[in-house]
Amino acid sequence: MSDTLQYESRRISTIGDRYLSLLAVVLLGYALMGKGFAYIGIPPLYIGEIAFLFGLLVFARSGAFVASLATLPSMLLVVLMIWVVARTIPFVGIYGFDALRDSVVVMYGGFAFIVIGLLLEDGRRIDTILRYYAIFVATLPVMSVGYMITKYWMDQIPSLYGPNIPVLDIQASAAGSHLAGAMVFVLIGYRKASPFWIAIWFATLAMVGATNRGAALAVLVPVVFAMLMLGRLRLLLTTMLAAVGILGLLYAAEASFSHYHEAEESNDRPVSAHQIVENLKSIVGQSGEQVQGTKEWRLEWWDVILDDTFRGPHFWTGRGFGLNLAEADGFAGPVDPVDPHPPLRSPHNAHMTLLARAGVPGLVLWAVVLVAWGAMMLRAILLARTRGHGQWADLFLFIACYTASIVINATFDVVLEGPMQGIWFWCLFGFGIGSVMVYRAEVAAESGSAGR
Repeated sequence: MSDTLQYESRRISTIGDRYLSLLAVVLLGYALMGKGFAYIGIPPLYIGEIAFLFGLLVFARSGAFVASLATLPSMLLVVLMIWVVARTIPFVGIYGFDALRDSVVVMYGGFAFIVIGLLLEDGRRIDTILRYYAIFVATLPVMSVGYMITKYWMDQIPSLYGPNIPVLDIQASAAGSHLAGAMVFVLIGYRKASPFWIAIWFATLAMVGATNRGAALAVLVPVVFAMLMLGRLRLLLTTMLAAVGILGLLYAAEASFSHYHEAEESNDRPVSAHQIVENLKSIVGQSGEQVQGTKEWRLEWWDVILDDTFRGPHFWTGRGFGLNLAEADGFAGPVDPVDPHPPLRSPHNAHMTLLARAGVPGLVLWAVVLVAWGAMMLRAILLARTRGHGQWADLFLFIACYTASIVINATFDVVLEGPMQGIWFWCLFGFGIGSVMVYRAEVAAESGSAGR
């Protein structure tokens, strides 16, 4: 009987390990190819949905369903998912697949439980995940080149899956999130960075900072927080002074030898000191017409959503999943017959998306999920440091900063509504919960051994 149980355990473990490898490949593909990788598959089952379905089978086989609900964030996430399902099913008959597609902003949360189940089944997979991520950190320059190609030569990238679906499409928000995660990984000491890698990192940050203000914040805020938590104050001050000095010199040189022309669209913003300064000005106040215009466009749309929910008829229910919010609120914009793009559906803010579609209860549940998860991670960091478990504290810090970066991006862009960052977010969410549960189990086991 013992031999049979050991054989079954090894077989289940092998299946879980193989799935973890598959999931790592999927996440790497999203990071290095963006939207181009997301369209691999047979509609409506793309690579993300295929990984999701296989993951659910692995999760069911692990028998970790009850155990995965042992934390407050996971319980709250289940409640949020139930509410989203309730606000999706009535609209499937009206909007069809669009209703299901819009619901993934939360329903991809199933990946969190898949990752939790994998870690509860075998806590050693934490080290496996970190080894996989170290490979991605080493390939970060590849992502940087892909982002540069997307930014400057988008029209030359071939489309294999249909019109306006290039094989390579890495957006600034995704690049920013991965820059933050990779740098925190290096700061913690999980991997050494060469001067070449660091130069590529800063060059990519310059491109991201010039193109997208939210993505720049998504890099800077988590990295600065990590440096403060790690006690790297001197390095932080040195880096900030050097960055300000270099930016000032470049700004002066550009003012002397060139003339700044404001871009017509966000993607056309040049990588220059003037553009970075304009973006920074728009965060704290007024800036140029184009930069300020995109800011006001978002704020106007968000006001419409607030009026419709907090002060309107959809306070409790929202407008459901499936409705094109941009068309309903009058923010879709004109269609370019020469270069048509997929229609805009979401208000460049995941929080507003949930408010508009799931009402105030949906927004409150979402906020409570984020707060509960963040509090759990912060408490785990502080407890691990107090107990002298520095490696565990560093792991929790890495996961928290990476996840926070995606949340910051989701506040200013369409992020969680798609698989490229949505699946990354929910996997990190589950990685955090699962790691904390494994840590608690190890601490309890050590305490039990010491008491005997």
